[in-house]
Amino acid sequence: MKQLVLLMLAGLLVTGCAGTQELGDQDSAAVEQRDLLETQRKAEEEEARRRAQAAREQEELNRRLDEQRRKDQEAAAKAQEEAEVRALRERDLSGASLGDVKSQLKDPASMVSKRSIYYEFDRYDILPEFSPMVEAHANLLRENADLRVRIEGNCDERGSTEYNLALGQRRADSVKKALTVLGVPAGRVEAVSYGEEKPKAKGQDEDSYAENRRSDILYPGND
Repeated sequence: MKQLVLLMLAGLLVTGCAGTQELGDQDSAAVEQRDLLETQRKAEEEEARRRAQAAREQEELNRRLDEQRRKDQEAAAKAQEEAEVRALRERDLSGASLGDVKSQLKDPASMVSKRSIYYEFDRYDILPEFSPMVEAHANLLRENADLRVRIEGNCDERGSTEYNLALGQRRADSVKKALTVLGVPAGRVEAVSYGEEKPKAKGQDEDSYAENRRSDILYPGND
């Protein structure tokens, strides 16, 4: 009987030790899992900080590059302007006199007396029929280095004010580009837009609209 009791007690003792060992193993696994999660969390935070720092550094680099490009553009524009001024001073102005320029601009037989370039609806490209006129004005400007010109882009009344101002600017810019391609320094050509604000014709028919879709070539101080 005593032996049976002893055997039962030994069994209970072994069972208790096994349970304690199992609980210990579970606690150890939980600690390892928490440590792993904490390590992952710290790694993710560090990666997020690293990316944020890299983004700030890239933003600063972009800002510096933009600033340098702006300075380079300003320096190039200033250099071009200074070169044009020097050219005006050094060049032998043997072209037409001021009075002759004015007479050409007013002489109906002269191509430069024609001052308006007309466009198709919603277009700003120069039609071939106006190319000789643009070339004549380019020649006049090349021969008279002190002469400046203003191109005024215009539209008919259809479309919003904002759209017509933008379209008028594209029309003026197209003439300026043509003149510069023909050898006129860009600094001597001003391109502005009046949109629908300066109509030649007051009607609301196609003939009036066609009259108002134009770029005007003006010579400040000589018109």
